Amino acid sequence: MFDHEPSLPITQAKVINRKLSVELYGQLMYGKMINRTVFIDGGLKSNPYFEEVLNSFDHYRSLYDLIGYELVMRDGFAYIRTSDGTDVRDDLARNIQGLLLVLFRGVLELGFTMDVLLKDSAGLSNIHIEEIGKAEDKVEVLIACGMKSGVLMEHIKKLETRAVAYRNGKGNLVLSESGAAFFDDLLGEGDLDV
Repeated sequence: MFDHEPSLPITQAKVINRKLSVELYGQLMYGKMINRTVFIDGGLKSNPYFEEVLNSFDHYRSLYDLIGYELVMRDGFAYIRTSDGTDVRDDLARNIQGLLLVLFRGVLELGFTMDVLLKDSAGLSNIHIEEIGKAEDKVEVLIACGMKSGVLMEHIKKLETRAVAYRNGKGNLVLSESGAAFFDDLLGEGDLDV
């Protein structure tokens, strides 16, 4: 070692997966939730994007902070929001909350428990979703949440596109980890009467 070189400990930096990182960026910027599991080939599997974020969270948090976003890791999922908090209650969040509220009330009115939306082995069929969506009070909630059409089936795709829900092997709608957490948030805020 040369006299003029400081003796610094060598630290091994975690290596991020470039391919996953690029794909992850696209998904997060689109507003997609990165859940611990994903439904693939008829079953729930570990999500490689979630594993990537989990294993290099500090690195990703710093990267997203540099471009004005906050990477949020909750129990079982990750997402981004603007660092200044301006999108905390944006249109998308309001839509998701409205959809979850409608589904929750509809599930109870059909005589089911919330397990139908939370268990992969169950799920809510399109027939039940359409039945829930016919109720006038549900249409009013959707419109009040800024959804131009009060047709529930048209808006369910938003939950799937953002990975808040998925279709199980039977084709039924099931809430993902993020969907279940948002539902719990609604319960915690007192927005739902149980």
